Amino acid sequence: MEVPPAYHNKDDLTATILDDAPEYPVEKGPSTSDKGDVKAAEDEAPAYRMENGPSTSDRDNLNAAEEQAPDYPVENGPPPSYDFPQTFAIGAGRTKAPLITSNQVKNHLGLLYAFATLKTRVEGINAERNEEIPFLPQDPERRWAWFVALAVERFSVWCQSLKKEDSGRRATDVLPPVDVLMVWHAYMLNPGWYHEDCTRISQLRGLKYLTTIFADSFSSELEEILTSEPTKARLDFWTTNTGRPFDPIRDAELYNTRQVFCPKCRRALPAAYMNAEGTGFFQEKFELQCPEPGCKDVPKITRQVLGARKLAEDLARTAVEDDVSPPCLAGTIRTPQNSADVARGKLVRDTVLKAAVLAMPSGGTEEWIVAILQRSKYDLNVIRASMAGKMRSGGGNLITRIMSAYQSGYIFSVELAGAVIRQGSFVKKMHDLQWTQPQFFDDKEDEVALQHSIARYHAFLDLMSASPVSFYVPTLDIDLAWHTHQLLWLTYHTDCVNYIGRYIDHDDKVEEQTLSSAFDLTCRAWKDRFNMPYTHCGCPLPGTTIGQRISRLVHNYGAQKSYLVPPAREDLLAATHPSDHNAVFVWHRKHSSENLQQRRRAKFKKRQEREARERAKGKAPELTPEERRRRDAHDVAFLVPVPLYYGYAGCAAYAGAVVYSANGYGIGGCAVVRFSYTPVEPFSLRLI
Repeated sequence: MEVPPAYHNKDDLTATILDDAPEYPVEKGPSTSDKGDVKAAEDEAPAYRMENGPSTSDRDNLNAAEEQAPDYPVENGPPPSYDFPQTFAIGAGRTKAPLITSNQVKNHLGLLYAFATLKTRVEGINAERNEEIPFLPQDPERRWAWFVALAVERFSVWCQSLKKEDSGRRATDVLPPVDVLMVWHAYMLNPGWYHEDCTRISQLRGLKYLTTIFADSFSSELEEILTSEPTKARLDFWTTNTGRPFDPIRDAELYNTRQVFCPKCRRALPAAYMNAEGTGFFQEKFELQCPEPGCKDVPKITRQVLGARKLAEDLARTAVEDDVSPPCLAGTIRTPQNSADVARGKLVRDTVLKAAVLAMPSGGTEEWIVAILQRSKYDLNVIRASMAGKMRSGGGNLITRIMSAYQSGYIFSVELAGAVIRQGSFVKKMHDLQWTQPQFFDDKEDEVALQHSIARYHAFLDLMSASPVSFYVPTLDIDLAWHTHQLLWLTYHTDCVNYIGRYIDHDDKVEEQTLSSAFDLTCRAWKDRFNMPYTHCGCPLPGTTIGQRISRLVHNYGAQKSYLVPPAREDLLAATHPSDHNAVFVWHRKHSSENLQQRRRAKFKKRQEREARERAKGKAPELTPEERRRRDAHDVAFLVPVPLYYGYAGCAAYAGAVVYSANGYGIGGCAVVRFSYTPVEPFSLRLI
């Protein structure tokens, strides 16, 4: 990663937000009525007329909010003052204290800095080191994708080595290397899947116990651990559990193969991570053939075949190991109200097992697994169809969610390499803002930026509590606070239930058009509830044509909340840019996605023209030079998403529901970051 230039002081920071942005939505996908509202809003733009509604007063309120906001920037004035509340209203309740602290956010930013530094190191590896690291990609972007795949491999080895007794150790002694922390971090930012996996999968019980240690370190010593040399105890803990070097580059020099087990006979087969034919385990065309004579009926082993084996194992598993890990399918036991609805999971599994293809034969568990694979010809689509045939309405969104977890042989329900790549876009945003720089927020006058982010995050939670069916998109500053809260894990779950009444999941892969429309809805809902603009970064705000419809979803506080007015900090204004790192470009719908992007660019231009007409007529205040620069300094959000390449269409799950694409299949592939607008064809290196 290219490290941004140093600044002489914080006032020199620009609000430039590059158009490869980050982030996330919230829970249920838009309801039918919400989708209608969004569609109506798009149809009415850019005229922005309201037949019956307070469009004029709304615009007056918006102008008033802008006039009352501090003047930007403050070059040589006193440090910005900010009245940070100690309690916040969320729905009908009020917190006793902020749900997260500035110190926790600082430690999180320190972790993001470690990730950015690691990426710079990896991209700087000498491309001529093929003797030490076979088939090392020369392109820095592809090299990073290769490295992330290796980090997932290391995380898989480490987390399955953990034991319950490890929970009594200190963070300084048990935290893994930064590359493994990076994968763990991305996994936890899919909190619904993470919590369910730690409950459902016996091999992850040890990881569950250590999660509390990791979460607690955000309140104390995490940044110090990351900036200090690893202790001997920490090095010994890693090497004893994994047998691999602590340093990931050294690991890459020593390990270039892994074992893959035949889905039928379970023979261990060596698989190179990378090879010249492009069929290595990390590559797009990965395949192996079992040489055993009895396995001639087994097709070439691919990620899909390994995923079919994983699904067959979950279908055939009957014993409840130590009464802890329920024999349930992925995606079936967590609901917005219940973190471990085992009865629901058992009902789903018992229902689909009525399919003839999945019926239990004579013999034991292994015979049952092999029978499922042979009857289905090792084909995930056949197993899916058999399961769906026994479910109400063909399985609907639930079968989509289940199948999304079985697209490779890894035990995790999340495709972790793609999750890390998508999170990398958010890391870059924070790095570009300079917020990840060490000691950046040590001064009290600088800490107000984090306090304002935390305050806006509480307001975001309040907005969700007021409209339980809507799909809201956070800005960068809100997303930073939200990520920090999710990393506290059990605290996040408890806070969601106590203040919002349900668990708010966080999805890191949503199609760009869904995010773009939902962001417009978020801007209007925020304006309606808090009577002030949602963003201050320079993006043209959507019109007020559906104000009445939004009023049906949220209740207006009537007066501005002073703590939502941003302090006069240039970087803080830039941080209110929409967070779209989870926006994905679906390759198999390339042309329709490009057409939608062109429409959004045209819509963006019309908004700018509308604002210019209003200023010319005196209906809107003139922009200051800094406001004009912020407006012109960055592209529209949601126009440079992370591409997804896969055979299945995209699915996004949150709060127990699913936003699904045209043909309703689950996530099955991987992401490759592209920081250019023009989409590119998939290259040969594919993640796991």
